[in-house]
Amino acid sequence: MFKKIVLSLLCVAAMVFGVANAENVVNPYELANSVASKVIDDIKANKDRLADKKVALSIINNDLMPYVDVKYAAYKVIGTSLKTTSPEDREKFTEAFAVYMQENFASVLSKYTNQQIVPAKVQEVDANTKLVSVKMLIREEGKKDLELILKLRKNSKTGEWKAFDLIGENISMLDAKISELSPVIKNSGIDAAIKKLQEISNK
Repeated sequence: MFKKIVLSLLCVAAMVFGVANAENVVNPYELANSVASKVIDDIKANKDRLADKKVALSIINNDLMPYVDVKYAAYKVIGTSLKTTSPEDREKFTEAFAVYMQENFASVLSKYTNQQIVPAKVQEVDANTKLVSVKMLIREEGKKDLELILKLRKNSKTGEWKAFDLIGENISMLDAKISELSPVIKNSGIDAAIKKLQEISNK
């Protein structure tokens, strides 16, 4: 049951950060609300085809991945080992982490069962704000609303907001990966963590 809830949460996260243009990324709350409705429509239009991995991956790669801060999330997972890894190692890990996310979200899309999103309350964001948590609700008929918190980071150079984590049922997806992979990197090296990611992705 818990796994099903988490899959639903991840699915909604994939819906929310879809076809966003950097020029439109001014307020992360408005971004989440405006994009969600369009991307949900796209997913519904392909609902009967989402079991096809190619279709799911296409949606993920085109609509989601360009707007996820994969590098920031990957570096958070590497953690304190960042200084002891080479640029090449960090790049390889980031690439493996991106593939893991693609495969994970593609799998999640196939679990979509007509959940609806209750939009986040729009708040003004100060120009100096770098991190924002956007709280939305997942609503499904006959079930209790589930809270989803999307964490976004503002790029200081481009001004663009990108998602790097999501929290559902008080569980952070990023923190879970940090707990799983940071010790592997520290004790066995970054190649061991890359291998572990590849094994997960290929399941």
